[in-house]
Amino acid sequence: MRKPGWVVRSGAAARLMSQPGPCFVTIAWCALMCACGPTTPSSATLDGRWSGTTSQGTPITFTVSSDQKVTAISVGYSFNGCSGVQTFSNLNLETAPTVTCIPGPCPNTVSSYRAFSYSAGSIDGPFTTVNGLFTLVTRAEGQVAFRDYPGCGTAVGIGWTATKP
Repeated sequence: MRKPGWVVRSGAAARLMSQPGPCFVTIAWCALMCACGPTTPSSATLDGRWSGTTSQGTPITFTVSSDQKVTAISVGYSFNGCSGVQTFSNLNLETAPTVTCIPGPCPNTVSSYRAFSYSAGSIDGPFTTVNGLFTLVTRAEGQVAFRDYPGCGTAVGIGWTATKP
């Protein structure tokens, strides 16, 4: 018996929908960071070029514009004998969270967090997702997933950290 409000899908759509979406992952990460301690960014801006490393030892870089939007992401990968770099440019990703607090308004600790999420590809693969959270105005961390890469398979839950000079 189906529960009310659930949508049943089959095939590739079911596979894609069975995984948590990037927005859910970002919101869950923000909630975790709120519960784990005071890592609230200050009012300083995030703009500039960020660079770091993934848990696979590959580089990750991204650029934040003066209006606090992620405009480019480049992330390396190395799994199952495959390696390379995925580059995404001409982006316009908000870093301010879309959070509704009921009853409102949201406390400063929630509304001051900045995060981003980006996904590219098709449900038939390859598909890349990058999630990030700015823990300080000079530090960010997140996860990346590479799904259904031809001849390589899938690698998910790959952590990364980046800093801005």
